[in-house]
Amino acid sequence: MDKNAIRDFIYERISDKLILFNLDKAEVDKDFDLVKSGLLDSMAFVDLVAALEEKFKVEIDFEQAAENDDFTRLGNLLILIKNAPNAK
Repeated sequence: MDKNAIRDFIYERISDKLILFNLDKAEVDKDFDLVKSGLLDSMAFVDLVAALEEKFKVEIDFEQAAENDDFTRLGNLLILIKNAPNAK
């Protein structure tokens, strides 16, 4: 599974929010926090994770992942999906 494919899927899913917040994709780098920035609320973030699970056929232990304070940063989300135990 390619990080670029995961990143592109995330950008596609949040494109309306990027427009609303007047952000360019380049501004949403690996350190960008999708929730703490206000770009996504907690429910929208959960929906994004669910969409990622479905798209990339992985299952994330959300409770375990949420223990990491940086879970909502783009870079950490990419790593989480790419390294999911059942990732292909």
